[in-house]
Amino acid sequence: MIITLAGNNAFKIQTGGLTIVTEGPDSGASRAKPDILLRTAHGKADLPEAGFSVDGPGEYEIQGVEIQGIPPFTYVMKAEDLRLALISEANVKILDKLNRIDIVFIAHAEGAASFIRQIEPRMVIAPQGIAQAIAKELGAEAETMDKVTVKKKDIPSSGLKCICLAA
Repeated sequence: MIITLAGNNAFKIQTGGLTIVTEGPDSGASRAKPDILLRTAHGKADLPEAGFSVDGPGEYEIQGVEIQGIPPFTYVMKAEDLRLALISEANVKILDKLNRIDIVFIAHAEGAASFIRQIEPRMVIAPQGIAQAIAKELGAEAETMDKVTVKKKDIPSSGLKCICLAA
């Protein structure tokens, strides 16, 4: 799995020949052309046409990627034996649905650190400024990268790894 920023604080996840793009919280066009687009309530972006667009609650399986949409615009995915969560809002009402998460993607800092403490993921991936703020609040170090390549064996068995994605 290869993870990069897709512009506009959106994430681009390449897995098993598919490209998944998350809609960023700010307006502006994403540069990526996705097979799967995960829409969020925050985004007002002019987005490229996607093979499949997921817009909120529901359960989906798209070419081997399992996606569960949880209101309000949070997604849990399973790909390459990893459980991923895209958090668009730190909402305590969804905590029970966010268990055994390997990687959390988050594009906003407000309330994120305390929320992350509660779901205990093994890795947090966020845009640079946001990841640094989260890492500081959690007492962790943030590693800055242009892209992250992750396999199940790369996920720490304990503790938290925080990745700052730089464009």
